[in-house]
Amino acid sequence: MKRILIAIGTRPEAIKLCPILPALREKGMEPIVCATGQHAELLEEALKDYGVEPQFRFCAMEPGQPLTKLFAKLVRGLGDAIRSAAPDCVMVQGDTATAFAGALAAFYENLPVAHVEAGLRTHQIKSPFPEEMQRRLITPLAAYHFAPTAFAKQNILREGIDESRIYVVGNTVIDALKFSQNQPATPEWDLPPRLFPILFTAHRRENFGKPMVEMFRALRRIVEKHENVFAFCPLHANPKVREAARVLEGCDRIRVIDPPGPVRFHALLSRCKLVLTDSGGIQEEVTSLGIPTIVMRYSTERTEGIRAGCLMLSGTHEEGIVAAATALLRPNSELYEQMSHPSDVFGDGKASVRIAGILSGQKP
Repeated sequence: MKRILIAIGTRPEAIKLCPILPALREKGMEPIVCATGQHAELLEEALKDYGVEPQFRFCAMEPGQPLTKLFAKLVRGLGDAIRSAAPDCVMVQGDTATAFAGALAAFYENLPVAHVEAGLRTHQIKSPFPEEMQRRLITPLAAYHFAPTAFAKQNILREGIDESRIYVVGNTVIDALKFSQNQPATPEWDLPPRLFPILFTAHRRENFGKPMVEMFRALRRIVEKHENVFAFCPLHANPKVREAARVLEGCDRIRVIDPPGPVRFHALLSRCKLVLTDSGGIQEEVTSLGIPTIVMRYSTERTEGIRAGCLMLSGTHEEGIVAAATALLRPNSELYEQMSHPSDVFGDGKASVRIAGILSGQKP
């Protein structure tokens, strides 16, 4: 039986890797989960949503630690787990420190690496930081490149990777979204009647400081300018995010909440009619759901969502964000109507089955 060690350290990794576990089992393989605790409580809540109990776990998280210290902990902990589990392959997802550390530890142990969500690029090494460089460094270490889209595949080809090692499978976040939609109905979010619900998230490391303060200021201005708007703001636990969010205090149509688990988050997201975010993964979910979304960044590795017409870049400056939201919230906005169409550009919900089939030796 082929054994696959799966490195999961953050909430997004849990969302995008947990749907693969049952698919691997159905193909006769044994998934072995190592939880690194890079996101600590957020990770545990996500794993609970999917009923996953890791076989290995350690906690690399420490408030305020430098990235070098985090990475050293991750390489050591994942190396120990790999040697103990003796897997046939190590699977990592995306571009986190856990993903890069897992790929490097597997390389040091002379094991093949399966990279889920391979090939995303902004071609700007500090945007997002440090993820753009981490995903680039995983690429030469990987034996299996599971690209979510044809565009991502082209990025990998341009870096000299043999095409026979690249598989376009879709994005497993769509698998997770469909899983959430099939769960029993969650309690209704307390949304005041007749108000237009929007969702706001901000947490990117490169936006800490003035850019993030401007994002939160923009949210407050948008809500105060439009009397029919009500905003949900799941607030990241990072102290720098929470300090920036203090500008929201006293606004009764902005509800700051702790980040919900994936299933409850998807239930909330599906009720919102506009999204403002600097996140990556949300861009895929909103495109699948057809929710017009303002991406508070100057570049995105999910350009497919831009071309599909669901995403628009606003930058991080307050004025740009407010201007973008104003255009979408205008009565009978043609722009809003144009952006309100679901697209399957990021996948059809069957990526996990394709990945498991390839790893089991089936031809795609």
